Amino acid sequence: MPTEEALAPVPAWGVLSAAAAPVVLAAGYLYAASLTPGFQPVSQPLSDLGAANAGTRWLMAVTLMLVGVSYIVTALGLRPADTAGRWLLGGAGVMMFWVALIPNNVVGKWTLRHILGSAFVFGLLALWPAMSGHLGPRVPWPLRRRVGVMISIVAFVLIELTLWGIILRADTDGAREVLLYAVTALWPLVVVVWTKVRGAGWAYPAVQRRV
Repeated sequence: MPTEEALAPVPAWGVLSAAAAPVVLAAGYLYAASLTPGFQPVSQPLSDLGAANAGTRWLMAVTLMLVGVSYIVTALGLRPADTAGRWLLGGAGVMMFWVALIPNNVVGKWTLRHILGSAFVFGLLALWPAMSGHLGPRVPWPLRRRVGVMISIVAFVLIELTLWGIILRADTDGAREVLLYAVTALWPLVVVVWTKVRGAGWAYPAVQRRV
């Protein structure tokens, strides 16, 4: 039988960074929307607020870059998670700068480079929960393999719904995109808070060596 090993705890700064991502994202989005007369949150995506010709272009750019930094710091502090998942989360934080600095050119119009950047970011954010899990009877709930895979499936479904909404020119692009941002930003916080409050737990080592 494999021997369980104690998982490293999350430092306090890791908790702060995980909490910062959804808070900064929500604050930046709501403030930018309040500064944009006629903005329709249900039908207009967040990307419209950060378009090159939008009045809130740099406000949203800074917001997304701060969220990216939060993901990077959270990945460093999320020590109970598997290393592969942490790399994916940190990579999403780096790629968030692409989304922030290469926006759509015009409000209401999509550019291929911005769509590709968004696809990379959300693909990494959707995949990291499945890659962060462990095996063992005392693994914390958010870091169990099955739970991580389920969260990843939900995130990928939301990505597909957002993508098809863009292709079909649906009038609920804004609502779907905000939901996708919310789920991907809140899950790292759920993992961090759970492991901080309930303990980092124990798990089987990723690799079993035979002596």
